[in-house]
Amino acid sequence: MSALSLSSHTPDDVLARIEGRYPPIPSQADAIIIGGGIMGLATAFYMAGAGLKVLVIEKDRVAGQQSGRNWGFVRTQYRDPAEMPLAVEALRLWRGLEAELGTPVGWRETGCLFAASNEPEYEAFAAWLKSVDGIARSSRLLNRSETATLLPALKQGTAGALYTPDDGQAEPGEATSAFAKAARGLGVQILEDCGAIEIDVAGGRVKGVYTEHGRIAADIVVCAAGAVSHQLLRSLSLVLPQKTVRNTVSLTTVAPRLSQPCFCGFGLGLRQRADGSCIIAAESMSDVDVTLGSFTNIKYFLGSFLANRRSFQLNVGRALLDDLYALMVRGRDERRVEPRRPFLPPNEKRAATMKALLGKLFEGADSLGIVKSWAGAIDVLPDALPVIDGTTGVSGLIVATGFSGHGFGLAPAVGKAVSGIAQGQAPSLGLEAFRLDRFAKGTFGQPHAPL
Repeated sequence: MSALSLSSHTPDDVLARIEGRYPPIPSQADAIIIGGGIMGLATAFYMAGAGLKVLVIEKDRVAGQQSGRNWGFVRTQYRDPAEMPLAVEALRLWRGLEAELGTPVGWRETGCLFAASNEPEYEAFAAWLKSVDGIARSSRLLNRSETATLLPALKQGTAGALYTPDDGQAEPGEATSAFAKAARGLGVQILEDCGAIEIDVAGGRVKGVYTEHGRIAADIVVCAAGAVSHQLLRSLSLVLPQKTVRNTVSLTTVAPRLSQPCFCGFGLGLRQRADGSCIIAAESMSDVDVTLGSFTNIKYFLGSFLANRRSFQLNVGRALLDDLYALMVRGRDERRVEPRRPFLPPNEKRAATMKALLGKLFEGADSLGIVKSWAGAIDVLPDALPVIDGTTGVSGLIVATGFSGHGFGLAPAVGKAVSGIAQGQAPSLGLEAFRLDRFAKGTFGQPHAPL
């Protein structure tokens, strides 16, 4: 997957990068955001709109990891009830986002439908609907015939479905890049190839960030570093039990109309794009590549892993060897930023299985080809809820990470909420469930749905 390079900080020619010829980095900012994904960039956009001098540092490229590789669902449907206020606000913002940013994001209000393959699944959807009564106002249950009417191309019979007509979809790379461009238009500086080594803290207060190119002073630091957030927080004695799984996604050739709404069911996740091509992936199946860090904080994940063990495929191979190599030849600081682009091969067997399943489920899909497949590293937390917290015990530090594979659709609301926290405002949305200290205190629960 290509990523957009927006930063003048990074020379375009390979020789300059090899020789380390970089322009001087700024010495100071009001706020530093670690991570050039959609969370960090949305936060930067809203912070800059409030008048703050904001700097984003990214060790690789804007939208280079999860933010540019996800499915593109924008949904309130079947979220953990704790996320619903954020999801509802985010959906409201998505509807006007292209006008707000002045750039296309691929937004379409196509709806979202989760098909029930059996009665227990249908009952689970009904239970969720009851748990969010009054919040998920447009979500409703469909019976078998209503589901068939809404999805005429679906060949497989269902037990019904959960349907939310005003959910939608957006293009991940476009949306993340749109936030980056809009943020730059408000004066945000984005430094790519600029990895964070350590958050500088003294006397219980943030003082800045040590990067691979030097120290930058700031009174506010937002850790939106995705899968490496736990490394930065560990040096501050903050507990973030974070693991990484690898998810494979494929893009098909153009198809006839298969599904207007974003679709999940029978093991398949499907988003049909505006041009008719389809994004497909396994509904809830990921690869777990064993590394040296796989067993760190494992106690936090045992319950979830045992409950969802059929959703994971354990692999022992290159990821472990890469870790061993890094431990032997790289220093700690270098390990914080390398590899910039982790080796993330798609699971070709699973991609082929999903292509075959698409053809089995939908009329007219059996002849589709795969244009390309890719993999993304998804950071997960034990309860599959994010951390969005400015009360970490370190004044000036805000954490926004751990979105566990379903954060893309929340990004506009998260960016606004984190910007508000940075300005000292009380959160207008309930964020209590997203506190960082729930892990240290043992007050976290189990995931609402399989990871």
